[in-house]
Amino acid sequence: MNLSTLLGDWRNTNAAGSIMRILCTANGDGMNVQTWTPSRDWGTVEAPLFAFTFDSSDAGAFAANYDFGFARVRLQANVKAGVLVVVALTSFHDDSGRSNHFDREFFYRVGS
Repeated sequence: MNLSTLLGDWRNTNAAGSIMRILCTANGDGMNVQTWTPSRDWGTVEAPLFAFTFDSSDAGAFAANYDFGFARVRLQANVKAGVLVVVALTSFHDDSGRSNHFDREFFYRVGS
């Protein structure tokens, strides 16, 4: 699959956003995603890729799952007009009573 639309170092357009940076790198035929928040590096996970049409070989979207024990975060992202649109779906598993959380943020690619 052609990853050129997704690969790169992406930074949040909102300096106060909950996710600061996402790095998408090639991993053989797939892709890895590394995510940073203001307080920590979430680490690197393998990200399944998705095309926008059934017969396309161009990846335009990915999913990435992070499990922190007390919470699980599923990132779903796609590129629209050169902007990486990221939805973060957080579910809590620590009996804290916190509500599951939805967040959507926008990222621009830095460098070449």
